[in-house]
Amino acid sequence: MKNLLARNTSRTTHLESSFIVQRRGMALLAAIFPAAFLASSFLLNRTDFQTSLSAYYWTLDLERNFFVGVLCAVGVFLLLYKGYTTLEDRILDLAGVAAVGVAFFPMDEAGDCGNSGFSLHGTFAVIFFVCIAFICVFMSKHSLEDMANQTRKAWFTRAYNLCSAVMVLSIGLAGLYNFLPDTAVLMLCENSIIFWSEALGVWAFSAFWYLKTRELDQSQSWIPFRGRKQAAA
Repeated sequence: MKNLLARNTSRTTHLESSFIVQRRGMALLAAIFPAAFLASSFLLNRTDFQTSLSAYYWTLDLERNFFVGVLCAVGVFLLLYKGYTTLEDRILDLAGVAAVGVAFFPMDEAGDCGNSGFSLHGTFAVIFFVCIAFICVFMSKHSLEDMANQTRKAWFTRAYNLCSAVMVLSIGLAGLYNFLPDTAVLMLCENSIIFWSEALGVWAFSAFWYLKTRELDQSQSWIPFRGRKQAAA
């Protein structure tokens, strides 16, 4: 176990810089993911508001392609990305496989509100969310051990705790949902509780990775696409 938690030292400054840029790209992609479907339904009026993110797979070609494309992009990134420790690396690999599995094994076309039972789509979705929640809760602060600035360290600790809390809340809502009476489950499903709990988890995942770009490289601007700051904050 000690070897699993030892920092991976086979990196150069250039490689770490590349990982930071890739991490920011994935964070932005994840942030846009639920927002794009909300725009499809409420701004563009292309689709009816669906009960879950996965349900948009069965709407229109553009939404389906976006759903599959984003999940595959995130999955490939997680597979290629090297974690801060060997354990983190392996969990990220599992999350990457699960993300691709969610994309290639769609949910039942009948929808979320029926009793569909076991599905590969649902299994991969659970694995993905559990893995990224584990990273947020247990792995997020390993890199802070090297930080000398205690004020900055405390700020990032609070930020990661908030991301972890939101992620756990998202999974908790999904878990609680399965133990409610059938009438309550149907009512919540029809009011898109699955969509909002998934969106909450994805946005927490995005915020976590976005924060990491700033923690590991202070020269990175908080503003997307702005590039590096002239001086470290």
